[in-house]
Amino acid sequence: MAGPAVAQPGGQSVDAAGLTAGNTGSAVTSAKGLSAEEYWTPARMAEAIVAGPPRVTAGSTVEQRAPRPGPRGKVEGALPTVVSPKADIHTMSGRVFFVDDHGGDHSCSGSTVNSGGKRLVFTAGHCVHGGGSGRGWFDVNRWVFVPEYHGGSPFGAWNAYQLWTKTAWIDNANRAFDVAAVVMQPKDGVRIVDAVGGQGIRWGYGYGHGVHMFGYPADPPFDGSGLYYCSGTTWNEGGFPTLGCTMTGGASGGPWLADYGVTFWAYLDGVNSWMFWDPDPTHVYKWQSPYFSYDTAGSLFDTVKDM
Repeated sequence: MAGPAVAQPGGQSVDAAGLTAGNTGSAVTSAKGLSAEEYWTPARMAEAIVAGPPRVTAGSTVEQRAPRPGPRGKVEGALPTVVSPKADIHTMSGRVFFVDDHGGDHSCSGSTVNSGGKRLVFTAGHCVHGGGSGRGWFDVNRWVFVPEYHGGSPFGAWNAYQLWTKTAWIDNANRAFDVAAVVMQPKDGVRIVDAVGGQGIRWGYGYGHGVHMFGYPADPPFDGSGLYYCSGTTWNEGGFPTLGCTMTGGASGGPWLADYGVTFWAYLDGVNSWMFWDPDPTHVYKWQSPYFSYDTAGSLFDTVKDM
């Protein structure tokens, strides 16, 4: 069983114009940071339902395009400069809470990423937009990232400014493009990467790499209260990097990190997107990420890196 999954073909895009490489930001930008923090009380966070991508069928994916391979790219991570004397996996990872386009309270996972603007959090596309026909952007005024979450955080909740994801996710729920970047508001005049540090990011490095994947699973037997990880070597399954892991729903959007443990930061090389289970969603056995090519993560990063 998969939750839910239909493999996309790998290799070159069939669209020479590369329309699926588009990056789209939410039309609304938030200036109501305090209201988001007031909304997400500890009780609401504890009761938030884990987010999952929309159901897709084989028929709905026939015309979906795969990312083009494109060039390699890499951006280094960064230490915090203001609040914390050092960064680690806990400060740069966090739980995401949001109100979706149907008005429901939900949770995902995410990670800070270094950039010129020092304001980015990367997560899954289905953590910012419903994906496909009839779905819309989630409420940017109720979208928060909570670093080092353990039933609360020493850094508090950080509020979104603008949500970004891939056009192919918005239009077709194409999970090959299920990645998102969120530009965060400063908190008390401090940018989020300056406060907690930021992971590096890379794209175009292929498959068969050792990674650590992190997230805040919240479906049983987990409860969303702590950061968990799985590690191993990815393999190519239908064009998707794949890794064995038992984390459940709520881990969506959490980082896949290459070169983890070499220095205080690593390289974001994927995000938790799709989980597979047998016989029910409490028995997850593997996860997949969109392949990080320039067509997916690289172009998205370049669009928002200086915001």
